[in-house]
Amino acid sequence: MKIVKFFSINLLAILLIALPVTASAQEDIWASVDNGNSVVKPMANSKIKIIDRQVEDNNSIQHLSIDLSSVGQEKLSGASKVLEALQQKINQHKLSSAQDKIEVSIMLKYDASITKDEFIKNHEELFEGAITNPDGFGVFSFFAALTPEQIETVIQLDEVSSVSTPDDVVSVYGEPVEDQEGVYLNGSTEMTGIKKARSDYGVTGNRDGKASYSKNDSVIAIIDTGIDGDHVDLNGGKILGWMDFVNGRTTPYDDLGHGTHVASIAAGIGAGDPGIQTGVAPGAALVGVKVCVTDTNCSTQNVLNALDWIIANKSNYGIDVINISLGSAGNVNTNICNRVNSAIAKGILTVVAAGNTPSGADYGSLNHIAKCSNVVSVGNMADPYEGGWYLNFTSNRGTGSQGPSLTAPGTLIRAAKANSTNEYIAYSGTSMASPMIAGLAALMLHASNGDLSYDFSTEGFGMSGYDKVYGNGLILGHDTIKAAKGSSSGSYDDYRDHIRAQSGIDASTMDMYSIKVNSTDAYFASTLIIDDENGADLDLYIWEPGIEPVQNGQLRLDLAMKSSTGSLPQETISFKPTEKGTYKVGILAYDKATYAIDWSGQISS
Repeated sequence: MKIVKFFSINLLAILLIALPVTASAQEDIWASVDNGNSVVKPMANSKIKIIDRQVEDNNSIQHLSIDLSSVGQEKLSGASKVLEALQQKINQHKLSSAQDKIEVSIMLKYDASITKDEFIKNHEELFEGAITNPDGFGVFSFFAALTPEQIETVIQLDEVSSVSTPDDVVSVYGEPVEDQEGVYLNGSTEMTGIKKARSDYGVTGNRDGKASYSKNDSVIAIIDTGIDGDHVDLNGGKILGWMDFVNGRTTPYDDLGHGTHVASIAAGIGAGDPGIQTGVAPGAALVGVKVCVTDTNCSTQNVLNALDWIIANKSNYGIDVINISLGSAGNVNTNICNRVNSAIAKGILTVVAAGNTPSGADYGSLNHIAKCSNVVSVGNMADPYEGGWYLNFTSNRGTGSQGPSLTAPGTLIRAAKANSTNEYIAYSGTSMASPMIAGLAALMLHASNGDLSYDFSTEGFGMSGYDKVYGNGLILGHDTIKAAKGSSSGSYDDYRDHIRAQSGIDASTMDMYSIKVNSTDAYFASTLIIDDENGADLDLYIWEPGIEPVQNGQLRLDLAMKSSTGSLPQETISFKPTEKGTYKVGILAYDKATYAIDWSGQISS
C-alpha cells in the first residue's frame, strides 16, 4: 500500500491503485498547418508533428482519510486578535505621525456580557468622534478610525474578539442559474451512487430512528447567508439551532438565498418535489449560522465568531459537520485554521468549498479556507446529466502540491429556493459541491454508528495520484457509504466509462487519440488539464467518425467538429454524439507542456 501525504500529517490520501496512465506513442507523421486559417492560432512552426497515441483503460480508486479521534489540536503560530488583513495594512501604512488613523472593524465576542452600545458607552473616551459605521458587520461589530496606539488599547479589552479592516470579507461560492427547471438534485445523488446507498444500507442521517429531529441525529452546521426555515424541505424542526451574527434575529431566515440552497443540498427532504429534490442526507438535522450581510460581504470576523459559537454549542446541538461554502483566494488564515483544529478536537469535521472564478480558474486560485490542513475542500464537477463527468472550468485549483481534497457535483444543482415555501432554483459552484460532501459525511456517521474515522472513496482524475486540480478525484458515494457500513454486499454503476491519459508534449506537436463512442445515449466529455503553471498553451480538437484530421499532408483543424482553444490551463469539450464510432481527439501544443486528459461517456479506447 502506498500512502501519499498532503496538507498535513493528519490528512492522508491513501492510493490503493495508482497505475500511471501514460499514453504510448506510435509512428510519427508530419503535417503542415495553415497559419492564415482563421481557426488556427499563430504558430512558430508551420509543420506539426502528429503523434498517434494509445491509452489503456486504467483507472485508480483512491482514498481520502481523516480520523478526527487521532488528530491532535494543532495550533498555528501567528494567531492574534489583530487579523491578517489589518496587520498587513498596518505594516504597509506609512504613518507620518502617531495621530494618523486607520479605519478598522471591531468585533466583540458573541458571548460578551454587554451589548455593543454598552461597550461603546463604557469606552466613550476611546471612541469619541472615531466611529465611522455603528452597524459594522452586524450585531457585534462596528467600524472606527483609530490610531495604532488606540488599536493596541482596543485589543487589550476582554470583550473584543478581533480587530480587522472593513474590507476583510469573503463571498459565497454559488451563482443562481435561471430557467433550469429540468435539472434535479437527485440526478447528482444518483450519479454518485449516494441515492442507491441510502436504499442499500438504510441510511439517511436519522441516527436515532425517531420521527423528530434531535442532536442524536447527524447534525450539519451551515455557516452562510442563513436558512429559510419555512421552506417545506427544511421545516418541521429540522433546524435545531440558529445564530444570526448580522441582524440578531432569533428565528431562522435567509434574505439572500444562498444558504438555503446549500442547506437543502446537504439535508433537504424534497417535500416540494418528492423523490426528485431530496438532499444527500434527508434525515440529518441542521444548525444555521448567518454571517453574510450580502453575497459578497461575509465578514471574516463573523466567520471566526461563528466557528467559536459552533464549537461552544457542540454538545447542545450535537453538531458533527460544518459546511462553509464561502471564501476568497489568498494566504492561509491562521485564525480560521486554528478554529478548524479546535472543532476537530470536539469531533467536528469541517467541509469547505474550493472556490470559483467565474471567468475561469487558473492555478493559485484555491480558497484560502481550503488551505487549512485539516479541512475537506471540494471542487466542482459536472455530473452526466449536465454533460459530464468533467471538471467545471470555474472550479478553483491549487499550486505545487496543494489543491482541493476531492471533487463532487456542483454544476446546475437544483435545490430549495429561499422565501418561496416550496420552489426550487438551480445554482452552480463549489458552494453546491461542498454540501454534497457535508451531507455524505452525515450519512457516513449514520452508517458507521458515529465512527469519527472518515474514509472517502474517490476515482482518480487528472495526473496520477493526488492532483492539484482534482485533488483525490471524484467522490464515489456508494463505495464510501458501503465502507463506512462495513458491508460486503451492494454495488453501483453509473454506466459511464472513464478513460485517462497523461503525457509530456513538445511545442508544434499534436498528440492524437482514438476514442470509440459506443452509444449516443450519453454525453461524451473530454477534459484536458495542463499541469504546468507557466501559462503553457494547449488546444483541444475532436473529429467525428469518418473524418481524417490529416489529409494530403495538411492538418485539417477546420474539419474538426468541436474545439476548445482558450488560454486557461483547462480545455473541455462535452456533447451528445449523434453517431457511434471512433472519434479522433487531438491535443495541439503551442508550448512544451505536461498534460492529463480524461474522457467520460459510454466509450472505450
